[in-house]
Amino acid sequence: MLMLYASIALFVLAATLGATILITWLRKKNAPKAVVYSHGLLAVSGLLVLLYYAFTHPAAYPKLAIGLFIAAALGGIYMFLTSGPDKAKPIPIAGLHALLAVSGLVTLLVYVFG
Repeated sequence: MLMLYASIALFVLAATLGATILITWLRKKNAPKAVVYSHGLLAVSGLLVLLYYAFTHPAAYPKLAIGLFIAAALGGIYMFLTSGPDKAKPIPIAGLHALLAVSGLVTLLVYVFG
């Protein structure tokens, strides 16, 4: 259970930084690189902890949450590879990425506390 709590904490921190990035982009500015990299590292860490939990508890693990987080991660990787300081910000993809990630987090919270 401790791994699930750690995963939740990592995802909440990643979500906070992700919201910072999105707000910065909506203001037509570039997000600081440290925030972007930290967001990605925290989200990947949360997903890795969650995947480790799934592998060590194959009978019961949050399958839907993992699927949503993986879909969100694919969107995040796409944005990381295609956007830059001098390029247009992919706001619609960022919105979908955020929606998937928040849905994954809510699903994980329901799995753990529901």
